[in-house]
Amino acid sequence: MQKFSGVIVRLLVFLFCFGLLIPAAQSQTRKKSVAKRPAARFLPIPNGTEIKIRLEDEIDTKKSRDGDRFTATVLSPSKYADATIEGHVAKIDESGKLSGKTELALSFDRIRLKNGQSGRMAAQVVKVYGEDSVKEVDEEGNVKSGSKGKTTAVRTGGGAALGAIVGGIAGGGKGAAIGAAIGAAAGVGSTAIQGSNKVKIESGTEILIRTTR
Repeated sequence: MQKFSGVIVRLLVFLFCFGLLIPAAQSQTRKKSVAKRPAARFLPIPNGTEIKIRLEDEIDTKKSRDGDRFTATVLSPSKYADATIEGHVAKIDESGKLSGKTELALSFDRIRLKNGQSGRMAAQVVKVYGEDSVKEVDEEGNVKSGSKGKTTAVRTGGGAALGAIVGGIAGGGKGAAIGAAIGAAAGVGSTAIQGSNKVKIESGTEILIRTTR
């Protein structure tokens, strides 16, 4: 009886140890499989390569938000033509009510070539073609609207001139001075109601980008 009990005890110990070893082995296997997964790599596109793309999604700083995704199709050079680029809105800085510029930064994340090869990429905007809301692209690739300060000055001056004309007709020189002051105030008010400038890039817009690594 004691011999039989000893066999039972050894069997239970064996099963207990075996049960602990299996999960440990499985855990090690999972760790090895995770470690073997290759990290996403950059495609070998030479640094400084200029690529002309066509935007497939509208980007509007009044509606878009940081992180919004977009896609674009490569037009040239022919080596990368018809490739698909995926990116996201990296930053939107809206102008103030009366001054400043709205800035838009785009990040280009991945490229998938026509032959199916794909990988990471990094690039910045160089030029946006045919969009009136885009006044400039700076050295860091930020897309900028026109300055609200310039818009305010033009409208204020126009309002003052109109007010002076109306005031002059109504009451001579003194009336012109009063009319100019009222017209200037009206010009500022109209700008404030309009709100901040925006950058809007329509779907189908062509953009020139340059790889940065």
